Amino acid sequence: MKNQIVASIAALPFALGTAFAGAGVANAAGLTGGFSVGSVMTTIELSEGQLTFDPNPGPVGLAVTTGSFTNFNSAAIKGPLEFNGNTGTPYTVTSFADPFFDFGNLDFPGVDAGGGTGSIEDGINTFSLTKSTIDVMQMAGNPNVDILVSLHGFFEDENGHKTHGKGDLTLQLADTSVAEVESIFNGTNDAASATFSAALVAEMKPVPEPTVLFGLGVVTAGLVTSRRKKSS
Repeated sequence: MKNQIVASIAALPFALGTAFAGAGVANAAGLTGGFSVGSVMTTIELSEGQLTFDPNPGPVGLAVTTGSFTNFNSAAIKGPLEFNGNTGTPYTVTSFADPFFDFGNLDFPGVDAGGGTGSIEDGINTFSLTKSTIDVMQMAGNPNVDILVSLHGFFEDENGHKTHGKGDLTLQLADTSVAEVESIFNGTNDAASATFSAALVAEMKPVPEPTVLFGLGVVTAGLVTSRRKKSS
């Protein structure tokens, strides 16, 4: 029986390879590279239990683009990000808009968008959030507070191919404290607004297709069933 189990395990790489080969075309595609964001045209609003944007969705410019993102000069960013403002930092975001970023091209003064790769609100070439946290931090002796919003999710290109992505959004409030920011988030203090920046990267590892996940499940179930039969 031991030899049969070893043989089954040895066959696993072949089975997995076959499953992933079926999704080879999808895995070869998808958005890759990275970019940074400037928020000259859009501000971020801090209020009780949420961060949102003004306007919402709001246009942002892309800079230092690499890989697929050299095709875009801008994106629409959409909120709100909602969380329990009574927990204190760090906050876990429990609700977010979808998609968070929608990439495209805008005509800026002195910049030719060229090519016309679509509207920044067309739902094509996007980044969707799956997880986010908000940390409010202040260095000793610094009158300013830094707010770091972690971003985890996936990019989706115009053909529906997905790649994992992650990064962060940062903003700074001058002449304040962590306690005062927490008071905004729990509704004790009035709302505030600030500019922000962000940077994200698309990881090369693709998001598995549903058919691949099903194939892995079948392989795993088969090995478990085989082992149970031999044991009985």
